[in-house]
Amino acid sequence: MPETIGWVGLGRMGLPMAQRLLQAGHPLYIWARNPEQTLSLRKQGARIATDLIELAQRSQIIVTMLGDTSDVESVYQGMLPGMQPGTIFIDMTTAAPRLASALAELVASKQGQFMDAPVTGGVAGAAKGVLTHFVGGDADVLQRSTALLAQLGQRAVHCGPAGSGYRMKLVNQTIIAGTMLGLAEGMALARGSHFSIDLLTTALNKGTASGLLFDSYAERMMQGGGDVTFTLGLLRKDLRLAEAEAEQQQKPSLFLKFAVQCLNAACDRYGAHAGVQTLSQME
Repeated sequence: MPETIGWVGLGRMGLPMAQRLLQAGHPLYIWARNPEQTLSLRKQGARIATDLIELAQRSQIIVTMLGDTSDVESVYQGMLPGMQPGTIFIDMTTAAPRLASALAELVASKQGQFMDAPVTGGVAGAAKGVLTHFVGGDADVLQRSTALLAQLGQRAVHCGPAGSGYRMKLVNQTIIAGTMLGLAEGMALARGSHFSIDLLTTALNKGTASGLLFDSYAERMMQGGGDVTFTLGLLRKDLRLAEAEAEQQQKPSLFLKFAVQCLNAACDRYGAHAGVQTLSQME
């Protein structure tokens, strides 16, 4: 019988990921601060834990997919009284690398095991099960978790000891930010040149400007609207973490400082919950 999974985090990424585990036949316990977030999964067969203690007591593998470092810290403290020996804890949040050692120590005090495994691939990748996991932690914990991760993604890359997955995600987000800001400026220039999205796609989608982000965001940036799959606030949070990590390494980044300033201005103008496509509307 598949292992019982505990899941905390039912946002844009977490919900479709949890749905995939249900569809694969895993018994699933879920918990959310907002009970309304659990309704759709309950109808699909998930069990609702009364609190984080019960979730920890009933689960053999526990996955968290949350908004920020402080959210993860709070949830782990809430689970602590119910943690069981032998449980694997996997955090898929984009969080501060310093968190990994603290969580690993906390979980080890209850004879459990921890690994950080943030993801890349976006909402569409979460729904299709084609995410990439950046894994930090012991190789044997990754081996024990392979079947679960395979339900959620197409690759799990072991990046090193605990915290390495978090750090690789920050590398990823730094690169994304450069591409995203360049794409936003390019689309603004294209609008001023009265180019249609069809012409842009024909001209650019086979050259060096092409790629996943172009395919995902070019049309939305040209229009300044469309579905919100990644928010200004989340990108800013990720870049602040990357900037702090660079400073921790004594390698401060002028680009990250500039990028955070751009995101601050965009959040002030459009709100933190607006989609990153609004970056192309900044003057």
